[in-house]
Amino acid sequence: MPIDRISHLIAPVPAENQNQNQRPSFFHTFARFLCSNLGLVIVVIAYSIGGAFLFILLEQYIELQNCQQASLTENVSVSNISETMFSYVTITNDDTTIIYEQIVNYLDNFTNDVYDRKNNFRYSGQDCDTTSGWSFPSALLFTITIITSIGYGHITPVSWEGQITCICYALIGIPIFLLCLANISSILGDMFRFIYSTSLHFMCCCCRIYMRSRYRKRRLRGENSFNQQKIGYVGTGSVDPHWPEANRQYDGDKLSDDEYDIDDEIDQEMDDIWNRMESRVPILAVLIIIIGYIFFGAFIFNRFEGWTMVESVYFCYITLSTIGFGDYVPGITSSSTSGLRFVAACLYIIIGLAVLAMCIDLIKESIVEKLEWVAHKLGVIKEDENLIDDEYTRYANFQYARRHDKNGSYDKPPAYDDTSVGRPWSKDVKDRYDSPRNFQGKQDINTINNKH
Repeated sequence: MPIDRISHLIAPVPAENQNQNQRPSFFHTFARFLCSNLGLVIVVIAYSIGGAFLFILLEQYIELQNCQQASLTENVSVSNISETMFSYVTITNDDTTIIYEQIVNYLDNFTNDVYDRKNNFRYSGQDCDTTSGWSFPSALLFTITIITSIGYGHITPVSWEGQITCICYALIGIPIFLLCLANISSILGDMFRFIYSTSLHFMCCCCRIYMRSRYRKRRLRGENSFNQQKIGYVGTGSVDPHWPEANRQYDGDKLSDDEYDIDDEIDQEMDDIWNRMESRVPILAVLIIIIGYIFFGAFIFNRFEGWTMVESVYFCYITLSTIGFGDYVPGITSSSTSGLRFVAACLYIIIGLAVLAMCIDLIKESIVEKLEWVAHKLGVIKEDENLIDDEYTRYANFQYARRHDKNGSYDKPPAYDDTSVGRPWSKDVKDRYDSPRNFQGKQDINTINNKH
């Protein structure tokens, strides 16, 4: 036999070196971790916290400067209007009506100055040294409203550096959060389906046992009445008697539990029914989850913020629907618990969006399934006739073994769509439910059964 000189001369690489070469690097391992569900959650949390510190660094100093400038302007404006009004009242000889009109004009000008300072400098009379809109809880809520596309607008960047950073931060953060939200909603959906199916099994266990017992008695009664002619195998008279799974004997008029357990078929049918029930989560249950979460948040904000229940429900719905008007923002009123209220609002928003995404996925699955059912009924979508169930697969393998059994051995059957012999061999397999005269004698059945 000729030998390839090149491959013969090159020394084989040891297995240890191959394993070392195939070992993934730290970068690939770290990248795979970041793409996992836990990694995405950590990325979103780190991205939000890092963005909060970044915006504090960019905007807090500008805010302090604007606040001090507006406070100084306010003091000058108050001094001017007080001196002007005092001088006018003490010097003028006008009547009382004209004096009142002039004072009103002075006050109108002062009011306009107050609104200008509030719009231009975000100043509303607060203490510049102790009060800041860019505290960490407030900045964290700001970054979360950016990546969730809610956008309350309670604080906004005013410097050009902060505005450019906000654009870049949103371009990167929104896709990351949406990807994380999709993964979390998928996990929550699986957990809810499991809880729903477990609860359904627990509540209906007694009913299932009763139905199984009743169905078993009915089936046994029907089989005994059908076997009056002493048919020597289980099932209808058209099942292939050579098939080992159908070759289970009656013991006179009574069915032997050792040879044939009817509970297997009952369990299979019941499992099919339960699988169809468990795969569908009712839309009503999903709506109850959404409404319950909204009212749960409304109760919390009603206690923490002092809002009415209607205002709290309104805020929760506007927030979870990512509308975010910004007319109600938690934690704005200054108190000792304002930071805690900001953090609670952040957690409520993130968890709520994940729950809402899970509910939308469950509703979508239910709607798609109902539309497919309607399409099947209308004939728009036809059933796939090439689907092969497990029982047919076992029967096809049995038929292949009978045909190719030579000298007490045979190879495993090829794939069902194998066309090496001109056509798929599975096309020649007869239906296991056929006329009894189409089946041949029981030769070599014991030999084949021993091989199985």
